[in-house]
Amino acid sequence: MKPRFSLSHSTLLWIVSAFLLVTANAQFFRQTVAVYGIDQYLPFLISQGAVLLCAIMLFGTIFSFFLPVRLVAILFLITGATVGYFSDSLGIAIDKETIRNVLATDINEAGDLLNWGLIMRVGLLGILPSAFMVLIPLKPAPLFARQRRLAGAALIALLVGVLTMAPFGDSYASLFREHKPLRYFTNPVHPIYSVIKLAIDTGGGTMDTTFRPRVKTADIPAEDEEHELVIVVIGETARADHFGLNGYARQTTPKLSRRDDIISFSNMRSCGTSTAVSLPCMFSLDNRSEFAIDQARFTENTLDVLVKAGVSVLWRDNNTGSQGVANRMPYELFNTPERNRRCDVEECRDIGMLDGLDEYIARQEGDILIVLHQMGSHGPAYFKRYPDDYAVFTPDCQSKELGSCANSEIVNAYDNSILYTDSFLDAAIEYLKGKQDRYETSLIYLSDHGESLGEMGVYLHGMPYLVAPETQTHVPFIIWASESSDIDRDRLRARTNDPMTHDDFSKLLLEVFEVIVDRNKIASGSSILPLKPEPNLH
Repeated sequence: MKPRFSLSHSTLLWIVSAFLLVTANAQFFRQTVAVYGIDQYLPFLISQGAVLLCAIMLFGTIFSFFLPVRLVAILFLITGATVGYFSDSLGIAIDKETIRNVLATDINEAGDLLNWGLIMRVGLLGILPSAFMVLIPLKPAPLFARQRRLAGAALIALLVGVLTMAPFGDSYASLFREHKPLRYFTNPVHPIYSVIKLAIDTGGGTMDTTFRPRVKTADIPAEDEEHELVIVVIGETARADHFGLNGYARQTTPKLSRRDDIISFSNMRSCGTSTAVSLPCMFSLDNRSEFAIDQARFTENTLDVLVKAGVSVLWRDNNTGSQGVANRMPYELFNTPERNRRCDVEECRDIGMLDGLDEYIARQEGDILIVLHQMGSHGPAYFKRYPDDYAVFTPDCQSKELGSCANSEIVNAYDNSILYTDSFLDAAIEYLKGKQDRYETSLIYLSDHGESLGEMGVYLHGMPYLVAPETQTHVPFIIWASESSDIDRDRLRARTNDPMTHDDFSKLLLEVFEVIVDRNKIASGSSILPLKPEPNLH
């Protein structure tokens, strides 16, 4: 029996588009009002809403040429509800790099993002409307006729969008020229576009994965008879302005601050706002401006060069992996009790990565580099990042749903995680001090990116670099060098306020080991890392 009520495919898409405009774009309108105000620009804001409606409809009709319209509706509804939750509650935008970071996230980190607020939002505004999409009868039509009507609907959406923009030509010119970041919040248009863009950039699975060497030769001078033992700690989500060493009002680094052999650099900037980008970028031989994230896994990096020079490199990881940096060298994952003996009910602790290093070092000859990739301060479950006895700043947020905590509680939990990092770094330094009779020992600590803690309504990290706040790019950078090290600590202290970026990190690593690359000694000329002058033997 023919149903009394049925919708055309295009009508269904218009209904879904209107629903998403109203329920999934609060952050877009909030950001737009913050930029333009509401009194003087109200007609322009209404126009933007109409244009966004047409853009969602246009996207929907394009997808419906290749997928069943019900499936398109469900895809848009689920995407809109999910992205809307994170945009509204955390103030974050979803772009290509955010999606890349999500794909690099392990099950534990993904679990930290799963909470009842997200489940309720997706259930009420994603799954429930999707159920209606399945139940609503659609008017039957031959494929050609259906596609012709969809093409007509797409044309109408395009024309309406253009006509709506026409009276505000100057305002839209300003919007596209000066306020481009607002487009990151158009939901689900920009997230879906970003997925497509990422798929295209990564070659859709057809990328050339041939390994690309960058240097022909890498050597350490024969006269460098004293061997290096260097620990590099890669911090996670640490921001420089919450380190007591850098003048933070709270003493979040009490153990490091008591040392007189710590050098803290106050002006370091990251090359990304997510681990998936920053980690391969900071070990790249290219500067950020030339760095190609999609080629990084298959391109020789700084650690590869050190291995080529004869350095023994070990990567230990208590996070989500090396993001391809350590693909060609010994790698140990320390986020399970089977490997890490320092696990509790919450998670495996960073301090566990120091266990068993004696055995590894005893088996090596020559220079040694050990990279320790922390869990650090990864949010939103900051309370999981430190044992109970580090809960110094209280009350601390005990929820992974940040909206349920006062901002002061979120900051307290985050600062406690920095307090634990301080203890971990101090323990690593003490470990190295026990080796300085045999090695020139040093420790380098550098965070991959920072973190937003509610400033301007933004939380976590991963914002597009173009619009990322300084809280996500200003990171701590610390060097400790023993008396036996070649690092000239006095000259290095004079550089603590110099502007630096992750671009300097790879050169610094090569300088520590005094590597000669293609017959050019890296640690010469205008070096990043001042070394003590060689003794005059004549």
